[in-house]
Amino acid sequence: MEVFHTIAQAAAGAPAAVACGYFDGLHIGHAAVVGRAVQRAKEEGLCAGVFTFTRAGGSPERKTGAGEIVTEADKYAILDAWGVQRVLAPDFSEFHNLEPEEFFDEVLVRRMGARVVCCGADFRFGRAAAGGAALLEKLCASRGVALEIVPEVLCGGVRVSSTRIRELLAAGDVKEAGRLLGRAFGYRLTVVHGKRLGRTIDSPTINQRFPKSFVRLRHGVYAAAAVVDGALLPAVANIGLRPTVEQTDAVNSETYIIGFSGDLYGRQIEVRLLEFLRDEQKFASVDALRARIQADARASVPIAGAYIEKTGK
Repeated sequence: MEVFHTIAQAAAGAPAAVACGYFDGLHIGHAAVVGRAVQRAKEEGLCAGVFTFTRAGGSPERKTGAGEIVTEADKYAILDAWGVQRVLAPDFSEFHNLEPEEFFDEVLVRRMGARVVCCGADFRFGRAAAGGAALLEKLCASRGVALEIVPEVLCGGVRVSSTRIRELLAAGDVKEAGRLLGRAFGYRLTVVHGKRLGRTIDSPTINQRFPKSFVRLRHGVYAAAAVVDGALLPAVANIGLRPTVEQTDAVNSETYIIGFSGDLYGRQIEVRLLEFLRDEQKFASVDALRARIQADARASVPIAGAYIEKTGK
């Protein structure tokens, strides 16, 4: 899959079916839009493309505290797995002043090679988000581009949205968040050195630090699974400030991969959160911490085992 981070980088593309949107969570609603573009591309012999964007430069409508549900690297990995062949993902600041017609002609048609455009009904484009579905339909018709507005996806009668997923994650409801995402919620972060206390209490853990831009998670202990060298292993993860070991302002993921003892320092390891077990707490002694970790591991094993058996990867 080709990924271009600036509009200038993207030479005039091969004819394509292009899915358009921010796709900040890559949830089942986003999958419906991208999936239609991929399907149209297969049916019509086109390249499967995605126009999305990043927000490093900020944007007028960005909501305060709307953290990342997926990291940028994971976003591209998921799109690749969905069958996307070409992604244009400039920073919002690069194109937000383009008039709707200019954005359509220069970005979608010239750079992306759009012959088919797929988007949700709420897709906006152009300066001050002036372009909507009606203008997009008019532009597509006048330029000979097919348009497919993909219906919103409902779950339990409620529209699937990244906002709803963020609310669920903040409440610790990773099971429901996973249902809306269409996959277990997880993160792939670099393993860093910690206090190595886990090794002294027979529960070696991997430590990972969340970037400040990441979505807010409920602090506590989760039944989890970790991906190591392609294998899915049962685990238990503590998300929080590590009050027993070292109080810190940085939010950490501390994961005990059950039955694993290898060296993972410096590697990017994926951890998937399956079910919230309990709130984070401070223990009076290392012995109390050891006993609790083992109890958490016992609680996690059947949950992780069922997930691994069902998923297999």
